[in-house]
Amino acid sequence: MTDGRHGGNLPPETIKKMRAKEAADEREFLGITDFHDFDIEDGKLSALDKKSKARVVEKIAGLVSSSDVVFIPTSAEAHPDHRATYELAHHAVRSAKTPLEVNYLVWLFPFYLHDPRKIEKVLKVDIDKQFSRKQEGIRRHASQVEWGRYDEIIDHVNRYFSLIYSAYKPRGGDHVEILGVPRVNKNYESFVKALQNVEDVTTVFHGRSGQQIKA
Repeated sequence: MTDGRHGGNLPPETIKKMRAKEAADEREFLGITDFHDFDIEDGKLSALDKKSKARVVEKIAGLVSSSDVVFIPTSAEAHPDHRATYELAHHAVRSAKTPLEVNYLVWLFPFYLHDPRKIEKVLKVDIDKQFSRKQEGIRRHASQVEWGRYDEIIDHVNRYFSLIYSAYKPRGGDHVEILGVPRVNKNYESFVKALQNVEDVTTVFHGRSGQQIKA
């Protein structure tokens, strides 16, 4: 969505080229061949005018129109570009109608609050078998790892999710992802079946589950 030019203290054009190369390295590592770059200046995504936002939404809707599932950041993100990405992609998915929208967490977020008006299902997915690959993908963004230690951060984040969503019950995996589904559609069941070691944690109780004190 954005060009990353302000993600450090080097000259903006230097960082932009660096980030583009790192992103390309990660796509090659993950086997991603179909890619679209909106190339919007870092930090400016939420400041787009209405016509520009409409064009972005229309483009995203076209790109995902034949998709079964679309992953986008959650609205709870603290980073303004991440929140803006959610708003644009959320409207695009609604416009496309067919895909199942799945929200995920990136960085710099407040706690992921379950709001039944916004999130219909919250899923905990064990990613122990995939974690080393996820961490290696992040390390392909060498400048961000050097400046921000994101490869270390994600280890703690995914461990934290494992702990906080297993309070008062067996923990399961050491590393988990938390995914939110705003609205279940016909693709939901097949999506869940395709996941390994997934648990519905939409309702989290504090302490004795029989009392249903929701957290």
